[in-house]
Amino acid sequence: MSLNEPQCFVAGHQNGIHAPGDRLGWREILRIGHHVLLAHGQAVQVLRAYSRGKCFIGFAPVGLVKIPASETPKDIAAAEKAMFSMTERSIWNNTWWMDPVFLGRYPEEGLKIFQDCLPEIKSGDMATINQPLDFFGVNIYTGQKLSAGPAGEVKEVANPVGQPITLFTWPVTPEALYWGPKFFQMRYRLPLYITENGMSNVDWVALDGKVHDPQRIDFTRRYLLQLERAISEGIDVRGYFHWSLMDNFEWAEGYKQRFGLIYVDYQTQTRILKDSAYWYKEVIATNGQCLKKNP
Repeated sequence: MSLNEPQCFVAGHQNGIHAPGDRLGWREILRIGHHVLLAHGQAVQVLRAYSRGKCFIGFAPVGLVKIPASETPKDIAAAEKAMFSMTERSIWNNTWWMDPVFLGRYPEEGLKIFQDCLPEIKSGDMATINQPLDFFGVNIYTGQKLSAGPAGEVKEVANPVGQPITLFTWPVTPEALYWGPKFFQMRYRLPLYITENGMSNVDWVALDGKVHDPQRIDFTRRYLLQLERAISEGIDVRGYFHWSLMDNFEWAEGYKQRFGLIYVDYQTQTRILKDSAYWYKEVIATNGQCLKKNP
């Protein structure tokens, strides 16, 4: 992969939270974003020029998934439209980061929204950004449910009281791993990899010396079953990468959020395989067949 989650590290120049903690204006943010996309294209060129073997290269942005509230044609169309629309000035969208890379152009909606602060786009820039790629990588954790209003407008569907959430307070929405790959492949027409998916949980070492994380097992099982549905319908998903192998430093959250299949004692650096690690081993060994049975 050339770059991972450009939305996140570009946001570090705007919101003052992620590194480097800047609070710049839109003109500077868009210039940074444009140079990030140029860096992606140049990285692809260098990899193909100097690799000793055949390269298999992709790009892995954050995937902001919209889920239809019902599987009716109207709601499906509304969710797909919203997933690839820009309605406000925000880093958090799909098309500003994906369309230049995969389609060779910035989205028209975005150009209008940002018309007074666009970066200088030099001759040849879009050709540099739009390098031929072998796969579309995307990080998907959650999704937002939408429906079509009576006049065809897109309406956000509020999560019910008691909606399951992760420690990060992200809603648990397994359908995101069905609709996300489906909509992304329909638009960008490339083999797809889920380059990140997982959940932050409240994990600690129990009195028996083990780390029991049934929520992570249930979360991953639900999401993988939805991904299996997408594959069964012909969506070209080539791989899935669980985030993460072990607990790690997580952006501005530091060591608070534990995403790992392996527990890390940060004081002693001891590693302990969580229950989810042993379960995921079986998922791999059975090529997913064990997803059909209750853990």
